[in-house]
Amino acid sequence: MHQPLMEINTLCVVIGAGSAGYGATIAALRDGCSVLLAERHGFPGGMGTVSGISSYINYKYHGEDLSESVYRALRKDIFEADGGYLGDGEHVDFFDVEVSKRIMENHILRMGGKLLYHSLLRTISRDAGGWILRFACKGATVLVRARFVIDATGDADACTLAGAGYTHGRNGDGKTQPMSMIVQVGGFEPEKWAESGGKLIHGRYACGGDCFSGEIAQARAEGYWNIPRENIAMWWAMPKNPTHITINGSRLLGYDACNPFDVTAAEIEGRKQAGVIASFFKRYIPGFANSHILSTGPQIGVRESRRIVGLRTLTEQDIAVQRQPDDMVVRCAYPIDIHSPDNAKTNFDKVNGELLYGIPYGCLLPEGLENMAAAGRCISASHEAAGSFRVMPTCMAIGEAAGVAVALAHRQGIMLSEVDPRNIRDRLDEALGK
Repeated sequence: MHQPLMEINTLCVVIGAGSAGYGATIAALRDGCSVLLAERHGFPGGMGTVSGISSYINYKYHGEDLSESVYRALRKDIFEADGGYLGDGEHVDFFDVEVSKRIMENHILRMGGKLLYHSLLRTISRDAGGWILRFACKGATVLVRARFVIDATGDADACTLAGAGYTHGRNGDGKTQPMSMIVQVGGFEPEKWAESGGKLIHGRYACGGDCFSGEIAQARAEGYWNIPRENIAMWWAMPKNPTHITINGSRLLGYDACNPFDVTAAEIEGRKQAGVIASFFKRYIPGFANSHILSTGPQIGVRESRRIVGLRTLTEQDIAVQRQPDDMVVRCAYPIDIHSPDNAKTNFDKVNGELLYGIPYGCLLPEGLENMAAAGRCISASHEAAGSFRVMPTCMAIGEAAGVAVALAHRQGIMLSEVDPRNIRDRLDEALGK
């Protein structure tokens, strides 16, 4: 049966409705651009909603919030809807998944954006008028004509399909940071956690990070832990119901997020590890004696895959010397955080608000492709550098910078590569009220 063809024209198409894609869409809409946001799932939010990683790590520099206006507006509305809270140490925002979906969606639609859910990019090409993209959708193929493309897929799908060069994982062997399957459990008893000496944030919410290494060592010795990691990365109470706990504690080594059979195997192994994690908490951690699994993420959580080869490349040396170049468009204070591709180790340097570096505009622009930008974790960077900016508020800021760049290029009648990065930064500061 031949599928019908549906066509749409737009100034900009954003592919991927995760943090970066959301930031790009809102920024471009805010400055008067028409935007189609295409997403393979049925809702926005990316890893924060699809995978259940609803902890938004927002490190500050000497107390200064480095997030941009799109993230701050989203956080404000989620908090006002009783859908979030600030974690201990004031550098992590915990969001309710369902509240996040609705508010992000409402923001996009209220500003005039067009959404295309359950869509997979199949082909991309160019003619004299710009980019031509075909999406496989239920019941039809959707053909989109756009002057600008922002690839916020996380895996650089659009850029690589269009012919951009890319790197994959670690230099030398291409291994990537492990994936994670997030598990949510119910039946947690906060009062018993508190009685054991555990802290409750705002008197309600239990959470922790890089913890329970002693309990895991004991569980491993007793045959109740076979996951290749030495601690729990993070666990937190859900804003709407503090008896529901989300846990990031799995480690799926050796899987390639761009290989469909690897992704399938990782999903299966991830659910096995989720069972181990839930049983571990039930057996060893106070307050979890009557807990049970509520859900696992609809999609495995991915930390790393492909990154474009851009006009500029961010390196670990840039971060180490805290380079803030004249062409930077985003600032970041999060340290290099690498879950080893080889074993149970995690490299994380706690810098106590003393790290600050800039991400150059050229890292967003794939070499050899005009009027296309990458946003989020797939920008041009080394394996080590990507371990820093991959956190969601920073990815949203990168997306916002890409959306501003599109608006400036459109307004000035120039190519994305011709946009002055200083003008992008000025517009981002203006949106913050600076």
